[in-house]
Amino acid sequence: MSQTPNLAVQPVAVDHQRLFYEPVVLEYALQIACRGGREVFNETPIMENDSLTSQKQAFHCFVDKLAQVCDNKRGGEMVTALAVLNGSDHTKFVFASNERNDDELAETRDFIHSLLTLVGKNPASLKPKPLTKQVLWKILHFNMLRLNDYLNNLVKYLNECIADCDRRQSIGTLKSELDKLRKKADFPRDSGAVQDKILSDCEKLIKSVVAIKSSPIEVAIKAHAKDGSINSSDSWCELRHYLGRLLSFRQAANVLVDANDRFPDMLKAFKITSIPSSRQAPKPIAKSRSVTAVSIVENMIADDDEEKSDFLEKALEMQRFGVNDIILAQISKRSFRPRVHAEILVHNYLLEQGLQHPREYWNSWKYIGSSKPTCKLCHYYFDMHPDKVSVRKPHFNLYPNWRLPGLFESKDFGAPDPKIVRLLQQITERIRDDAKTTLEERRPVGRNHDSNTYTTQPHLTSVNSLTRHLLALSVRSQDDSSGTYVDADDYNQESDDQGSMQGENGLEFAEEANEGVPVMDGHYL
Repeated sequence: MSQTPNLAVQPVAVDHQRLFYEPVVLEYALQIACRGGREVFNETPIMENDSLTSQKQAFHCFVDKLAQVCDNKRGGEMVTALAVLNGSDHTKFVFASNERNDDELAETRDFIHSLLTLVGKNPASLKPKPLTKQVLWKILHFNMLRLNDYLNNLVKYLNECIADCDRRQSIGTLKSELDKLRKKADFPRDSGAVQDKILSDCEKLIKSVVAIKSSPIEVAIKAHAKDGSINSSDSWCELRHYLGRLLSFRQAANVLVDANDRFPDMLKAFKITSIPSSRQAPKPIAKSRSVTAVSIVENMIADDDEEKSDFLEKALEMQRFGVNDIILAQISKRSFRPRVHAEILVHNYLLEQGLQHPREYWNSWKYIGSSKPTCKLCHYYFDMHPDKVSVRKPHFNLYPNWRLPGLFESKDFGAPDPKIVRLLQQITERIRDDAKTTLEERRPVGRNHDSNTYTTQPHLTSVNSLTRHLLALSVRSQDDSSGTYVDADDYNQESDDQGSMQGENGLEFAEEANEGVPVMDGHYL
């Protein structure tokens, strides 16, 4: 309390802004330098794919999946957060995105309304399977930009993995199954193609992805991704990622339909509120070669700290790994203009509306869901904010283009709220500690993809040991278009929702599809 008056008069644009963003840029540069160009897939596993044990978890899953299908463009601009609140006679859905303009917000609001109307009211009185199919098609249509990226990359990495099979002179059915999948993925998607045909082809492809879950084909893909070969394993990792991302659309449809069965009152009547995205703040650090790892450490550690000299020496050593060049590149970016992330936009709106008590939230479940796992700085924000609200578990990726609401919006913004400044100071301390840890350990954290992409050692310890299993498939392999694929309806609900979690710690395609969201039993196409 005694610090509050001092906090209010300190010059934010000069002091707190630089004190915060310098260690952020340092930690960001250190992470890149420590990777040394390596892709990072498995440093920070998010063990969030446990099967659902409560209605509350099912609700969290629903909110996250609804947010996910609103995130219809790759790159971070459309990352969406969402909260569900109680109204007097209706349910309130409040959402925000990182960087959507007014027209895009209106389009997203209309999409959410039509999607929830389809799920909740089921105007055509469809049975679960055809209803889920209609929901899937609506999701795919809204996500066509993202879907096109996924399909292009899927075909790319299927080609690379097939070529890798040729180099390895692989036997068995792995190559032939990948080739069948490639043919199903490489369908016409140009402007001349009929939209319903595109959606139908997408649905068939997703069925094929479901069919290889928990099969020796999937196990082989995972093993190749982990075999340690620098030249090829990345292609297999990316293949797993994009198979999982396609599967996520199917699982989102399942989750939304199932949620209406679990919570029949939630979608009887609802209203949707969109929150404007924040403005870009001015660049927090001007381009200058004088901003180096050493200068940042000099500023962030007090002179009387006995460890300062050690950290200065470590910062100097990191110059050999190009950390200063990375720092300069970051502060030189014209796009280095921070915004408030979607989760915090939603939270700030709710605080401004006086909605803090759990009773204000639907079923008293105080939760803000999001289309991606929470980033490192958002995680610190929610961890230290006095208003305790649950959010998704973090992937710990660090994004320098991040800021708090009410701070750094313009050079003449005025005196900030002392409580916000205090929160910023706490987050600054956490990111300084992270930078110190990285300087000491030189070990990267975070993830190459901000959706879940981690692997663990499979029970079968080598690719060659899979050969017998793959040869067994060749007995059943057919030359027709169905190949060894089985219809998704042949899978029971448990295996289709949870992938091959049973019996081992590693997650298969489900880890990609769920993005760390627990998946409930659903209806299948």
